[in-house]
Amino acid sequence: MANTSGHSGRKPSATRSQTSSSRQNTPPTLNTSHLQGFAVGCVTGILLCVGIVKALESDEQTTDTAPVPPPTETVEAGPRFDFYTVLPNQELDLNPDIEPAALGSEPSGQGQYLLQVGSFRQEGDADRRRGELALLGLEANVEPSDGDNGRWYRVYLGPFESRSDMARARSLTAQADMDTLLLRRAAP
Repeated sequence: MANTSGHSGRKPSATRSQTSSSRQNTPPTLNTSHLQGFAVGCVTGILLCVGIVKALESDEQTTDTAPVPPPTETVEAGPRFDFYTVLPNQELDLNPDIEPAALGSEPSGQGQYLLQVGSFRQEGDADRRRGELALLGLEANVEPSDGDNGRWYRVYLGPFESRSDMARARSLTAQADMDTLLLRRAAP
């Protein structure tokens, strides 16, 4: 018998659509194959851990019982420092007749050292800087100078009698955020 309606000989059942929708709403259940896979995974993991631990223990035992070769002298590739052993065995000759060189004394004729603390176009700005230096306890001089680019008023500290005085003045100006320039002027 031929089906004249154009459909296959099979009718879709109404129960199929009802059962598939009811399965989607229920949580999946564990069956025996799931439990067997879990048990096999746990046993495999335990056996693997035990094997690793035993392998590490056997490595430790073999390294402990291995014969130690006699010590040999090795040549280092890096630099060799002997001063660690040499210096403690040396004696210092501290002769009281030898004095350190005086840093502040310079032969005459070399010149005078000055610190320039600023160079300004306006005389008022130079006087203001001189006042700031006076508050620091430093005595400054303002000297005008004419050049190719006009008249400038330069603020100088010094001349200094010793390097320590110059270093003290330079330190004070640095703490006050004033830049200095060390100059040497020929002796008069």
